[in-house]
Amino acid sequence: MKKLLVLALAIPLASVASAAPRASTPARLVTKRPVSALAADGGRAALVIPGRGADPQEPPWQIVVWEPTSHRLLTIHTERDAYGGVGVALAGSRVAWDDCSSCAGNTLTTRVSSATLARRSPVSLGSDDGAEGPAGGEILAPSGDGTLLAYTDQQRCDENGDYEPCPPGRQPGDVVDSTIWRAAARGRCPTSFSDGDSRRPGHCAPVARAHGKLMVLDVDAGRIAARTDHGVRLLTGAGRRLLDLPLTNVSGAALSGNRLAVKVPGSLEVYDAGTGKLLATIPSQSGDRLEDLKAGILVTANGKTVTLRRSSDGHTAAFHAAGYARARLERPGLFIAGGRRVTFTPMADVRRALEAGSLK
Repeated sequence: MKKLLVLALAIPLASVASAAPRASTPARLVTKRPVSALAADGGRAALVIPGRGADPQEPPWQIVVWEPTSHRLLTIHTERDAYGGVGVALAGSRVAWDDCSSCAGNTLTTRVSSATLARRSPVSLGSDDGAEGPAGGEILAPSGDGTLLAYTDQQRCDENGDYEPCPPGRQPGDVVDSTIWRAAARGRCPTSFSDGDSRRPGHCAPVARAHGKLMVLDVDAGRIAARTDHGVRLLTGAGRRLLDLPLTNVSGAALSGNRLAVKVPGSLEVYDAGTGKLLATIPSQSGDRLEDLKAGILVTANGKTVTLRRSSDGHTAAFHAAGYARARLERPGLFIAGGRRVTFTPMADVRRALEAGSLK
């Protein structure tokens, strides 16, 4: 049994325990509050950790990055003005997150912010204060991998046409316009803040637009998997369409190499990302969530349990978290967040668990 890494770092909402770190050694992070979002890229994980504020409607929260093999824990951003972090993304050394900076009444003001490990002062990658009730504009959670970080800015129509009138055949609240944006070295990011976003503007480039849904689900190796009105679309980071899969009721997707996994009611389906051929259909239980796909290993979660399934032989292995489980699998290993615990299991240990696991 390998020894668990433990080290103590003085940051407000999280601490780690570790010995002299090695890439082959498991590690554990302990947070003061349950982790509300997890992302990973390579040997790093990004976390959203809620705090406890004086005003329960606007609690402070933190974005931190954990590098278990180098025993580093970095506070990227502490937010005290926005309602809370909804999602987080990690692309190399760049972290991005979305928040709601004005949620009073029916009004929704959303934005995506970004920072890097070297420059932690956040910049705005996009903002929209056009939503009221089910209608108007909304910035959705980002997704990232490597050098590509992308998100969706969408518009919902309304009955009176105050924001976006509903075209024929559309109902109030339907998404009628979507644009995928990516972080870039130059170019303006979208914003509709009436008083302007207080953060320094970042740089963005448009990827693709649709007169309907085009919601980023996952990013991998310079490609984007997005949900449309009629299924799932694969795009390059420059916007070239690679594949359209006609699917209904897609609730999640994971893209890795030449494989695309999607969650549909009652099952997980795995497709060839080049041809669109259906390769496998795996029955799923109520509450199963598609978390990740990497190196032929499918990762799902249900409650406090994370299940890995290897496509080559069907072997499975279960990992148990301390709370509602979130998981990301990268080439260095498996990150699991549950409750106030985040664990890292090296890939060699993951493969051993799959060898000893059950066959389904």
